[in-house]
Amino acid sequence: MAALTRARSRRPLPVRLFAVVGAMLVVVVVSQVASQLRTAGTPSRPAAPAAVDPLQPAIGDLDAGTTGDTGAAAGAGAATGDVARIKANIEFWSARVARDRDDFISSNRWGISEIELARATGDLTAFLKADGAFDTTLARDPHNAAALGYKGSVLVSLHRFVDAAGLARTVLATQPADPVALATLGDASLELGDLPAARDAYGRANEVAQSAATLGRLAHLDFIEGKTADAVRLATAAVGLSESEGAEGERAAFYHYQLADVLISTGDRAGARKAYAAALAADPGSFLAHSGLARVAAADGDLDGAIHQLTDAIAIVPQPDFLARRGDLYTLRATSGDRKLAADDYATVEAIATLAGEAASVYDRTLALYLANHGLDATGAVTLADGELAVRKDVYGYDADAWALLAAGRATDADAMMSRALAFGTRDAKLLYHAGMIAAALGQTDRARTSLTDALALDPSFDPLQVARARAALADLP
Repeated sequence: MAALTRARSRRPLPVRLFAVVGAMLVVVVVSQVASQLRTAGTPSRPAAPAAVDPLQPAIGDLDAGTTGDTGAAAGAGAATGDVARIKANIEFWSARVARDRDDFISSNRWGISEIELARATGDLTAFLKADGAFDTTLARDPHNAAALGYKGSVLVSLHRFVDAAGLARTVLATQPADPVALATLGDASLELGDLPAARDAYGRANEVAQSAATLGRLAHLDFIEGKTADAVRLATAAVGLSESEGAEGERAAFYHYQLADVLISTGDRAGARKAYAAALAADPGSFLAHSGLARVAAADGDLDGAIHQLTDAIAIVPQPDFLARRGDLYTLRATSGDRKLAADDYATVEAIATLAGEAASVYDRTLALYLANHGLDATGAVTLADGELAVRKDVYGYDADAWALLAAGRATDADAMMSRALAFGTRDAKLLYHAGMIAAALGQTDRARTSLTDALALDPSFDPLQVARARAALADLP
C-alpha cells in the first residue's frame, strides 16, 4: 500500500521489528474463526488416518479465532514446543498429499494443521495454505463436509466474507439444517452488515444445535443491535453452557473473554476484570485475555500495568492493534525512553501490510484507524476505509470510514457516514466518541458535548489515547 509505504519512510524500521515479526507474523484480527482443533499424532509422526475422515467440524470448532476489528472470536498463542509439533504435522500431512493428491484425509488434516498454525502464530499465510489444502480435498470430493466446514472458517479469517457466505449457501441448498454452514453464513452476514440474515442463520443454528458457540454468536449480534442487556445475559449463559460442555483451555478462555468484552463495553469494568482473569486462568496463552486486562488497567490509570499486560499479549502474538495501543500507552506515560519505544511500535504497525503479503487486506480497517488516529496519511486512511466498506458494510466499517474522512478534513462527509454507523443502534463508546468529535468539527457544540460525555460515561477504556483527547475536546467546548 503506497500510503503505508509513505508513512513508514519517515523513519527507519526498528531492529526489534524484525525479531518480533520475523518470529511471529501478525494475527488476523477481525475475524471470526480458528478453532479448538484436533491434530493427529506427535511431532515426529502423526497417527495414520482412519478409513473414514473423522474431522467434520462442529460450530464450536469455528470459535476461538480472530478478533480483529469487530471484537468477535479470538484465539490463543502456542508455546514453542506446540508450534514445532504443528509444523511437524504440516510437513507430514502435506508430504502425503504431495505423493497422492487423492488422499483427502491427509489434505484435510494438513488444512486443519495450517489453521492451528495461523491461530498459534498469527501467520496469515497459513490460512492461505489451509485454503489450498481444503481445495485439494474438494477437487476430489466437492461434498466433503470437513473440507467445506473448515474452508468456510478460513474464508472468514481471510475476510473473504462474500465467498464464505456463498459457500455456506451452497451447502445449505442441499442440507438446510447444517449447523456449521448456518454459523458460517451468520458470521459472514454479520461482517457484511446484513443483520437480518445473521439473525436468521444464528437462530436456525441455535435451534438445531444449541451450544455455547451459538449463544455466543447471538450475544455478539445483540450487542451490535444495541440490545446490551440481552448481550450480557447470553454471553453469561454461553460461559455456563461451555462449562457443562466440558470446555477447557483455549475454548473455555474464549467464552470468558467474550463475556468480559461485553461487560466492559457496557460499563461493568469490575465484572470485566473478573471475566478477563478467568479467561487467563483457563488459558495462560490467551493473548486476548492479556489485552483485556491491559484495557482495564489503562482505564484505572495504571499505565505500567497496562503496558505489562500488552507486552505479554504481544509476546504471544504481535497483533497490530496491540502494538498501536502499547505505542499510545508509551506516548501517554512519557518517561525516559518511551518516545523511542512508541516509535518502534508504530513503525511495526506500519510495516505489517507489506509483511502480510497476499493476505494484507485483512488489516485494512485496523490500519485505516491507525493512520487516522495518528495523523498519518489521512488520504491513505480514506482509501483503505473506502475499499473495505465497498464490500464490508457493517457498523464498524461505516465508523472507520467516518473517522478517516474526519482526519482528511471532510467533516460533512464524515457526519453522513457516522449517521449510517449509528443507525445500527450499537452502544459502543468509540462510536460515540467519533460522533462527538465530528460534531465538534462541524461546530455542533451541544451534540458534541452529549456524545463525548456519553462515551466517557459508558466506557472510558475504549482507547487510552483517544479518551485523553475526548476529555480535552470536552474541556475546549464553549
